Amino acid sequence: MPNSHATVNSAIIAQTALNTLQAKFPLLGQIATDFSSASVKFNQDIVTHIVTPTVAKDFVPATGYVPDDQAQVDVSVKINKHAYAGYAITDVERSTSEIDLNQRYADKVAYALGRKVSDDLMALIINANFTNKTEIAAAAFGRNAVVDISTKLNKRFIPDMGRFMFVNSDYYNALQKDEALYKAYITPAAGNVVVTGMLPDVNGFTVIEYSALPENGERLVGFAGIREGLIMAARVPDVPANTGDTVIRVVTDPRTGLSIQVRDRYDGRLGKQEVSFTLMYGFATGNKPVIERITRPA
Repeated sequence: MPNSHATVNSAIIAQTALNTLQAKFPLLGQIATDFSSASVKFNQDIVTHIVTPTVAKDFVPATGYVPDDQAQVDVSVKINKHAYAGYAITDVERSTSEIDLNQRYADKVAYALGRKVSDDLMALIINANFTNKTEIAAAAFGRNAVVDISTKLNKRFIPDMGRFMFVNSDYYNALQKDEALYKAYITPAAGNVVVTGMLPDVNGFTVIEYSALPENGERLVGFAGIREGLIMAARVPDVPANTGDTVIRVVTDPRTGLSIQVRDRYDGRLGKQEVSFTLMYGFATGNKPVIERITRPA
């Protein structure tokens, strides 16, 4: 059968799994995205766009309101990644467990899928794509370092709205221990930092820990910027009209538009249900000056 939207059990479970994916991998909500439930062919190009910074001009009556053609730039993103994660439940496992195994496994599968997508995206954070960088040791990484990075972006006239900063666990840990930063939040908010371990915005940056952040052979420990620096396009695989005994549905996150394809098959002879979540995606660099890489010293 073709892709379809439905509210049966597997689709409801997949919707919950999508929520898990978005919560565990907030990076996907910080970059520019072009998500759709439409199907594509592998290696197909998707043309999306980013809005670049612009400047206001003096009004001249003789020429009037001349539009700025550079305010929006088309970017081609090749759908060259195809990832999936799945699980199987046998009749024996189902009959001997009082737990909803579908829900339990779906959350794990969603995490694995989100990790794969995020890791593929992180591979783009290299000098060849983004030359601006700040080199600093973990011991010296505190609010002052964040302020310095902010100043670098300011001098490049990068907008200060929607700034993010992703750092590995060691650097996030150093920022949490910054005494000056902590004292700045000696309020009810400070108690929340102690209890949850989540930092509030630091000098205009939403700071997020990503423990699996790769060094990419360049001592990368983090990066900062705004959404127009990185672009992700995602679609679902194309399938034939007749998919035999496999039920295929597309489930979409209503907030972001991110869709995953759910394949649900039951083997009656073996007494086993097989479920997989899959999507196809690709990345592109956008406005390169808006990204500042953070590296550790050699």
